[in-house]
Amino acid sequence: MMMNSLLLRSSSRRLATWRPLAAISPPHQQQEQQGRLMMIRHKHTVRIILQDDLPGGKGYEGDVLHVAAGYARNYLIPQRKALYATRQNFAKLDMKDPDLETIEERQARLEMERSEGEDQDFKAANLLKHYLRNKVLKIWRNVDPVTEVMNPGMVDARVVRKKLSKQLRIDLEPHEKVHLLAEPVFHSELTEDVTEKMMESKFEATSDTPCTTQVKELGEYLARISLKGGFMVPLKVEVRKR
Repeated sequence: MMMNSLLLRSSSRRLATWRPLAAISPPHQQQEQQGRLMMIRHKHTVRIILQDDLPGGKGYEGDVLHVAAGYARNYLIPQRKALYATRQNFAKLDMKDPDLETIEERQARLEMERSEGEDQDFKAANLLKHYLRNKVLKIWRNVDPVTEVMNPGMVDARVVRKKLSKQLRIDLEPHEKVHLLAEPVFHSELTEDVTEKMMESKFEATSDTPCTTQVKELGEYLARISLKGGFMVPLKVEVRKR
């Protein structure tokens, strides 16, 4: 009996020692658990109110977005590009939380924002049109003395865009496109009515498609700048002999 009790006691001790070890997960299960924790951490997002436009059209001032918590904590909030979407911040900005809007309120707000945005786009297009009205973008190129063809090189929409920034200090957004008319024109004949008709009928590419035109001869040309809201602004381009 004493021997049996000793065996039972020793067995219970071994079990007491083994049980905690059995509760520890094998290495491959530990890795899976860590992976799940990392996925949960990466998925953690916060809700913010943008105070400035984000690059690449990812968001605009006044938008309420869900972003990665680290992105908000380490960049947007310290750079004052956003605020956390709290009730106090909505009140501070005199905004209504879109999640608390009724369907009718949301539709009315979106319609008002769309109208305001279209008005701003129209004003921006008119301002650029007025600025470029009496200006000519000049591009110099070397030419073959016999054929008068540029050698080497050509002028395309990418060149026009670059010269527009360097020469006239106009930096276009990525969504704003430049299209170049392949045939030369006479700038002296480009009245406002003639220009408008050419903008609508002569350019084959739509405002969303890239321009593939390559100009290889000297002369006067017409380019079209497509802006947000579907507005188009003419640009006179002259390719000169260097």
